[in-house]
Amino acid sequence: MDTLQIDIATLGWLLFAAAGASSLMTLVVLGLIGHFYLGPKIERKVDRRLEDGANQLEERLRKRFVDLLTGRSRDVIRNSARDLARGMGLIGNRRPDEDDLGE
Repeated sequence: MDTLQIDIATLGWLLFAAAGASSLMTLVVLGLIGHFYLGPKIERKVDRRLEDGANQLEERLRKRFVDLLTGRSRDVIRNSARDLARGMGLIGNRRPDEDDLGE
């Protein structure tokens, strides 16, 4: 039985190929995890936050409209309109005002 002999250049190329295959397998596994696990998880979280924001916006708009129809003071209506113009709490990390929480 003959022993397998490999010269240094071939050994170097084999080590390089093994490292490349290992890196490729790692990237494939990470890609699959990102595509099938992390992606849907993040998408569900974003959908939930958008739905919550839409519900809050609808409730705030309904409240402002009722305030307008019932004749609340102009200052309250002006402040409410200014709050809505600031982004309606959907974009950015604006904290709700005390008026929003207390009423």
